[in-house]
Formats: sequence, C-alpha cells, structure tokens
Amino acid sequence: AWDLLEEHHVDMILTGQELEDGTAEKFLDKLALSPHQNIPVIIITSNDDMKTRDIYFKKGVVDFIPKASFTPARLRQHVDYFGQQDKMIAAIQKMEIAILDDSNLSINVITSILKIHDIKNVDSFTAPGDLLNAEKDYDIYFVDIMLPGVSGEGIVVELRRRFPLSVIIVVSSLDKYNTIVHVLESGADDYIIKPFDARLLMARIKSNVRHFLAMGELKQQSYELKKMAITDSLTGARNHRYLFNRLDAEIAHSERHERHLSVLLLDIDFFKSVNDTYGHPMGDVVLKQLAKLFLDNCRKHDIFGRYGGEEFMLIMPDTDISGAYSFSERIREGFQKMKIKGIEREITFSAGLAEWKGETNEGLLKKADQLLYKAKDAGRNQICQG
Repeated sequence: AWDLLEEHHVDMILTGQELEDGTAEKFLDKLALSPHQNIPVIIITSNDDMKTRDIYFKKGVVDFIPKASFTPARLRQHVDYFGQQDKMIAAIQKMEIAILDDSNLSINVITSILKIHDIKNVDSFTAPGDLLNAEKDYDIYFVDIMLPGVSGEGIVVELRRRFPLSVIIVVSSLDKYNTIVHVLESGADDYIIKPFDARLLMARIKSNVRHFLAMGELKQQSYELKKMAITDSLTGARNHRYLFNRLDAEIAHSERHERHLSVLLLDIDFFKSVNDTYGHPMGDVVLKQLAKLFLDNCRKHDIFGRYGGEEFMLIMPDTDISGAYSFSERIREGFQKMKIKGIEREITFSAGLAEWKGETNEGLLKKADQLLYKAKDAGRNQICQG
C-alpha cells in the first residue's frame, strides 16, 4: 500500500484493521507523519466496538464502517463529498487572500499550507496600514489580533465595514474565551488558535468559504430576482411599472435641482399589419430590435422601457427638448434604415416628445401621448415635440 502511495496519486484509502505485514493503526501512524496525511481514510471491518472506534477516530479516520452495514450507497456519499471538496479547493484557488501578521514565521506557515493545495493568490502584510491601503480587495483575510501599536480587533471591525461579504479569519495564540467571543462579535468569521494543524486550518477555510460562496449565490439570485421584477421579459428593456416609478423620481429630482427632463413616447407604425403578415414571432423580433437599438445608444442615466404592447418610453434626465429631439431623431432614422431578416417592408415608429414644465407624471405622459397621436395623424414615421 505504501508503494502505491509513493508511485500514484491517491484520493481515498479504504482499509481493514488486520494487514499481512502489520495493522491499520501502524499504517495510520506512518501516514500522519508523511506528505500523504491529508488523504481521507475509511476503516471497513467486522470488529465493531466503541473502544476500537475510539482508537481509529482519534487517529483521524473519516469513517468506520462495520462490514455488516457496508453498502455501496454509503461509500458513494464519501466519494461525492470528496468531489465537493475538490470543487471547494478549486474555488479557493481563484480567490484573493491576504495575511496580516507581524510574525514572518506565522505568515510562512499559513502560506506553505495554502501552497500545498496549489493556492497561490496570497499577499502578506506585517503592517496594518499597508493592508488597509492596499488597492486590491481580498476574498479571505487572515488577521493576527496581537499587532504592535494597534488593535487587531479594530482592524477586523474596519475590514468588516469595508468588505461585508469577505471571509475574515483571526489567528492568535490567545485562547481566552472572552477574547474569542469579543473578536467573533466584532465581525470575524472564525478564530483559530496558534499553533494550528494544517488539516484543521484547511477544514476551517473550506467551512467559511462554503458560507462565502452561498452568500454570493444568494446575492446573485437576489439581483436576478430584482432585475426580473423591473425588466420586460421579451425585450430586456424596463417594464411599465418601473418606468412609471422612475418617472416620478426623475420629476422630483428635476424639481428639486431645477434640471431639464424630457420624455419620449413612441409606437411602432402599423405593427398589427406586421403581425398579420409575418406572424407574431417576427413581430417579437421587431420589438427586440427596436429595444436593442435604444439600449445600445442611450446614456447610462437614461431610462428606456416597454410601456405596453408595441409602445415604448424613453426618460431623458438633464436633457432639454432640443437635445432630446436630436437624439430621438437619430434613432428614428436608424430604425427606419434597419434591415430585419424575414421582413421585406420598411418598419418605422412615430413618437411624441415632451419636456417637463412642472406637470405631474400623469400630466407629462398625457402631453407626450397627445404629441404621439399628432405624429400619427401627420403621416407617421416622425416625432412631434412640445
């Protein structure tokens, strides 16, 4: 077995108690002193009593399975778990890690343990100011609270304030319960007492990173849900509800700061005819192309959305009627020239452009709507402003 360990990469060891040239106990003692000490070991045996279990678990085995209750499913659980651990290590390898400790020995110990697992994105600091002034943000922080001239606990508080989602692990030789409780309540995710075992350190890192990744997933899911709540699913533009709420907010902003505000309300010309002639799927393509044209050309602070059906709205903060008309006319001309595969006819839109003059949002929308109908009555494919 030892020859195999020396010659091949081994992910897991399953062994009985009695071996031809010794015992599993002796094998585990040798394993603990070797570079292979991190390989998980499972004992499978017919000798099941609490004393035997106690011996092997103290030597670091991950499971003790009596032969009578051994099943492939139980082994599969371990295989799946170790596969998850590999994914966890892969995730940590991509993270940025900072170590703050005035002891180069402690820094070297942590760095060496990380390097064993091919974790190399590690920066070390002996002065708190250098860490706090670093231009890089880190995913994981190791912080010693025994630092000369400064409170390590204060560093933890500041790091947590700046980086609420980062993992902060305190490493210290202090093993007083009051200190540990206080540091954890100050914002640290974990507290590890020096000197620490390499396997224990990695297990604690994985445990905290698991929480870190879960929080990241929740944050992303929350972002996606919020985005869905304000986005039109077909075009990717903002939806009616969001437009109405933002118009309220932009009017209040313009009133408070005495700024210009313009609103464009547009409608695709003869859109029913497009659907009737080419089918609704092609009608959807037209809606998407129009939305993309606006979204690709709007400024970051402009708000473009689907008001309903084939009707869209563009809210242009800090923009007077002249600037709004110049931009909108350029978009109208671009849409008219656009070639949409599968549609042989020219597609255009009509629009009403209104500048805010102290009206409520309903009043401003009514004015834009009236100008839109004026553009249609005048022959379509044009923008009427007022």
